[in-house]
Amino acid sequence: MIKKTFIATLALAALCAGPSAAQNYVALGRLVCGSDGGTGMIVTSTKNLLCTFKPANGAPAASYAGTIRKIGIDIGKTGKSTMVWDVLAKTGTPVTAHALAGEYYGIGADASVAVGGGAKVIGGGTNKAFMLQPVNVQVQEGLNIAIGVDELTLAPAG
Repeated sequence: MIKKTFIATLALAALCAGPSAAQNYVALGRLVCGSDGGTGMIVTSTKNLLCTFKPANGAPAASYAGTIRKIGIDIGKTGKSTMVWDVLAKTGTPVTAHALAGEYYGIGADASVAVGGGAKVIGGGTNKAFMLQPVNVQVQEGLNIAIGVDELTLAPAG
């Protein structure tokens, strides 16, 4: 049952991230975030992130401190995880230093037994102009299952 729910949620995430959702967006680069993990509290969890945005145009990378919160089912404990997203912006959006700062919302699903993964499709940021599409399934360590709404907050680091 859990495996079917996980697969169904990943399929929904893939549909949301398909070409029809990205028709009015241009690719800006890649955002890579890492976390040391955390513990799910049944209906909510929070993880701190360190992220680096690498622009596709060769401009200098930007560092972000982030937090990801899940509201839904989240049971278990995870260790280190890495999330990689392609960053898309609405056509005509001005992109400044640390333009990705802000809040993002979307759906996500994760599962782990020793090693596991997940996917999150989220949008938001400055003027809700950005969309983060998973490049590959998130990689994480631990024992958990989590399905729900994700909230990602990014702020310029240090």
